[in-house]
Amino acid sequence: MVLPFFPDKKSSPAALGKLEKFSDKTAVLVKPKIIKISRILTEDVVLAAPPGIGKQQLIEFLVDRLRERKGLADPGLLARVLEREQGISTTLDTGLSLPHGRTDSMKNIVAALALVPGGIVDPSAGGLTINLMFLFVSSNRPEMLPLHLQLLRAVASLFRPELIARLAAVADPAAAMDAIRKAEAS
Repeated sequence: MVLPFFPDKKSSPAALGKLEKFSDKTAVLVKPKIIKISRILTEDVVLAAPPGIGKQQLIEFLVDRLRERKGLADPGLLARVLEREQGISTTLDTGLSLPHGRTDSMKNIVAALALVPGGIVDPSAGGLTINLMFLFVSSNRPEMLPLHLQLLRAVASLFRPELIARLAAVADPAAAMDAIRKAEAS
């Protein structure tokens, strides 16, 4: 069993002095990787959302951009991302939307970022406004699931309201990437 983190230091294996057995397999402690968003995003997949676009159209736009710039070949990817959004919206009350999907056609994680200066209302999230959309796709391989979850956590931690507001106000991908690097460094 992979244990990506412990809720408190008292229950960590290091504090207990041993690894506990949670199944017939030996428990394994994996140190979480520190994920830098600036290493996953590139300027060619950071863009300003076209005026008047809706949430689904923006997701389609970002998936198309990833296909074009990162060579994604999975024809069912868009349908899986949209299906995932139908279940539980990934829009947070901070203005960040995190649509994502997993595919067998790749080995790593790729991402795209849409800056949404005017905001987009997300009807599936109770009318919350999207100011920033971070769409990412990861491998469907079981060993990639912890990295997928760590990226979700890293994105939610980095994109706080102040950074979201700063990014929503810029339309230049270079300026957006610079703001992200500065936020990661602080």
